[in-house]
Amino acid sequence: MSASWVGSVVSIDCGDVLGTYQGYVKDVNGAEQTLSISRAYRNGLTCKLPVITLNACDIKDLKILKSPEEAKRMPQIPDTPEKSHTELLQKENKRRTPTCNRRINNATPPQGRTATSPRGGRIAANVMHMNGGTNSHTGTPSKPKEEAGFRRRTNSESSTSHVNGHRETAQQRRTGSQPRKIQTLKQPGKSDCFSAPMDSFLDDFDFEKNLALFDKQAVFEEIENSCSGNEMNAPPVKYRCDENVLKSGPTVFRQIQLPEGDAPEYVTDSGLVVPCMSYELRSRLFATAEKLGFSLQRQTEMVGRSACEMVMTLLGGGSRLNPQNSHQKPSVVVLCGPHRQGAQAVNCARQLANHNVQVTLFVPNFIKMIKELTEEIQLFELTGGKRASKINELPKKPVDIIINAMDTHDNSNMKVQTWYTSVVEWTNQSKAQVIAIDPPVEGSTIGTKWSLSLAMPLNLSEKCGQIYLCDIGLPKKVFKEVGVKYLSPFGHKFLIPLHKPQS
Repeated sequence: MSASWVGSVVSIDCGDVLGTYQGYVKDVNGAEQTLSISRAYRNGLTCKLPVITLNACDIKDLKILKSPEEAKRMPQIPDTPEKSHTELLQKENKRRTPTCNRRINNATPPQGRTATSPRGGRIAANVMHMNGGTNSHTGTPSKPKEEAGFRRRTNSESSTSHVNGHRETAQQRRTGSQPRKIQTLKQPGKSDCFSAPMDSFLDDFDFEKNLALFDKQAVFEEIENSCSGNEMNAPPVKYRCDENVLKSGPTVFRQIQLPEGDAPEYVTDSGLVVPCMSYELRSRLFATAEKLGFSLQRQTEMVGRSACEMVMTLLGGGSRLNPQNSHQKPSVVVLCGPHRQGAQAVNCARQLANHNVQVTLFVPNFIKMIKELTEEIQLFELTGGKRASKINELPKKPVDIIINAMDTHDNSNMKVQTWYTSVVEWTNQSKAQVIAIDPPVEGSTIGTKWSLSLAMPLNLSEKCGQIYLCDIGLPKKVFKEVGVKYLSPFGHKFLIPLHKPQS
């Protein structure tokens, strides 16, 4: 019964330790309870031994993949020549033992013994005598050690040799496998590119005729004429991170249109065009705003707030205006006239004093002052700030900034008064920088570095210095009442600088 399964293909599960074996059934020994398979695979890898013998106690599961009849119809793979147990042991010793210590074990194992696998499976292999012995089954004499390929390698031998143009390694000599042939890589396309004869294309090419077509002297003269000497020797131009290499005209953004004709224009930092408004149109704009509910007090508060923010930024901002820097409090002098600009400057002085700035307010004893100026002076006195009405009451020590609000657009007769000329002389002698609030178009007799325009800029002269535009909170419908198409240019700020457009 057991002989009928010889030749079938089986899969044997021997647990996690021994693994899974697959192969052809070669022998079933019922007496010894063993199973032998040939052409064996263990865990998917080919076994080096030709026959594997397994005990029945090690087998966990056995599956018959193909019957002997089906296995015969499969393509036949030639069996691996059986090797003796001694050959396998000597091959393993050569692999594990260093070259200088390799020794051939000449001991002859007992006849009739079968080698047993490390896990309990016995390897059915023929035992062969090494020194003139005979095969235990066939009785034929075995070859001597040197003829059988077991020869001791000397130190003079190389691990790699070349035989008939082939490269043979030591492992290939031991296993008897064929050496790998050394191949020379051939560059593809090299012969196709360079195999053409030179005469095939040189005979038809006239070098002198083609060279005469190129006039080098004329080309060099054209290059020298197109570039002057200064341009050729000029150093390379260095561009900033915000500059374009290619020159192009500035992008024009217009969102404010006046009913007036061509008017001078300013440009903001973002490239927005802000046209200049005439003094008459701006006066009508302020009057319309008052009619619609934006009173003079409300406009004055907005101007004072923006002017205060500008002054504190110029004073140093948080680096000077903080509780830990009380020994370096900034000082500001505010010069006021008896008009609207004066009331706006007093409002700015009050807000500066609230931020711990040492403020000196200069207001002469005018016979007549507007109501808004009187109210702002009363509010300023609540801060405890210093007020001066005479020129000798102004600070003798240097100050940081002077705010000039003595000039107005309507009355220019004050410039000839004694108190005015004295204040101008004191201011010009001071080294402090001057900010003008809503100065007239012609400028002031006091040297000004910054000027603050309200709502819309006027066409101010160069004496007014750098122009800043102040937002006083007028909505676009107020501008529409006077015929101005308006969209706020301030963005996220209440105070923006204006620049003359580049021509």
